[in-house]
Amino acid sequence: MNRIAEIEGREEALRSAMVTRDVVALSSLIDDGLVFTGPDGTVVGKDQDLSAHEADILKLTKLDLFDGRLHPMGENVLATTKADLTGTFAGMPIDGTYSYTRLWSQASGQWRVIAGHAARLG
Repeated sequence: MNRIAEIEGREEALRSAMVTRDVVALSSLIDDGLVFTGPDGTVVGKDQDLSAHEADILKLTKLDLFDGRLHPMGENVLATTKADLTGTFAGMPIDGTYSYTRLWSQASGQWRVIAGHAARLG
């Protein structure tokens, strides 16, 4: 399987794991050295990201991706997409369109997200 097809599958697995709060699946998709910048500018690592899902701090009831593109970058793949989100974060409602950027890297034979960013649109 080529890397673009692999990342397409990983992107869908990530979306599904986020909606179902499947921390085991999320852990396998996120690199231990993750650096993720959220819409409010907060930078978190893997443990903080997984904790938000596990402790129900982040609860997504809708995560519909659209306008996704994959960009090979040397040995890595950059994924850009937009998403319509509904849910809560720390009890506050989330309802809007967001833009995501994720950098996928292959380590130990598995593609994992090593860096990402989310921004609210509009």
